[in-house]
Amino acid sequence: MEFVFHLTDYNDPALEEETVRLLTQRLEAHSRKTMPGVWKATDSLNAYAAKGPGREKRRTRYRIYGVILIALGIFVLVPGLAEPGTPVLTGTGIFLIFSGFVEFALVRKRRPPKPPASCRKEAAKLLEQRRSIDWTRPENRTELRFDGEGMSIYAGEETKRVPYADMTSVFETENLWLLLYGAEQAILLQKKDLAVGESEGFKPYLLEKMEKGKEIP
Repeated sequence: MEFVFHLTDYNDPALEEETVRLLTQRLEAHSRKTMPGVWKATDSLNAYAAKGPGREKRRTRYRIYGVILIALGIFVLVPGLAEPGTPVLTGTGIFLIFSGFVEFALVRKRRPPKPPASCRKEAAKLLEQRRSIDWTRPENRTELRFDGEGMSIYAGEETKRVPYADMTSVFETENLWLLLYGAEQAILLQKKDLAVGESEGFKPYLLEKMEKGKEIP
């Protein structure tokens, strides 16, 4: 089995919010990995809220959750801002504080917290870079091929090979995938650019290969 992408323009306006969501997913996943205790408490609060008391008690309940989330956020944010600074702690703290303020605002309807400003800034930068390229020019034409061994990137005269063992995570929205590999490298893939293979099977295929790659010594 293989999947092949031929990259095209990234001009769809819907990609802006979807890219923010992808980066928010990445931030949360990284935070969950580095701060499991904080997220265990957060998940417990959310699970209780989903099956908690009726509408008449929601105002008090949301305020309590808001205080707890803001307190957790400050607890995480302060050491994150201390020298030399820890971006993961800072991002997690901001995320929790945002969630706490949202809880205060929720009385009749629960809404997801707004993405951190850092995710919006990074998403805008990523899309700006993608949109600055004319993918129709011969020197910019790029093909990505995923086969049994890994990912091959054919860009102009250059070829790059990335084994599945080097891939760390993949996130998905309606029109996009965000694939992370190496230290801090990322590829933003559009589902419309998938020329070979079915989109429904791409992420499960990657996850399976990445898991097997970790097992290889």
